[in-house]
Amino acid sequence: MMRARLIELRERRQRLAARAQLEREQLAVQLARADVALAWLERGRSALEAVRRRPLVLAAAAALILALRPRRTLRLLASGWSLWQLYRRAQSWWERIAPPVQKPAGRAT
Repeated sequence: MMRARLIELRERRQRLAARAQLEREQLAVQLARADVALAWLERGRSALEAVRRRPLVLAAAAALILALRPRRTLRLLASGWSLWQLYRRAQSWWERIAPPVQKPAGRAT
């Protein structure tokens, strides 16, 4: 009786170890995908930071584009403004429906 229980426990342990290994592999794949997305976000953040440090370059580029293609630029600005408005509405909507995130009391960050 004791031997049968030990065999059963050993088999269960093997199944759990195999399941844990599979979950680790799946998590590694998901983290690799997240790393790619985060790399793109970091590039975008770096580009925005570079633009913040050199506003004159951005203004010169915008003026050049406006001079070369005024209609297209105005359409692009209108689209950008619409997207900005949509973003602001979505953000205010999200703030209304999402509960505020609170840090646990007593923890130093």
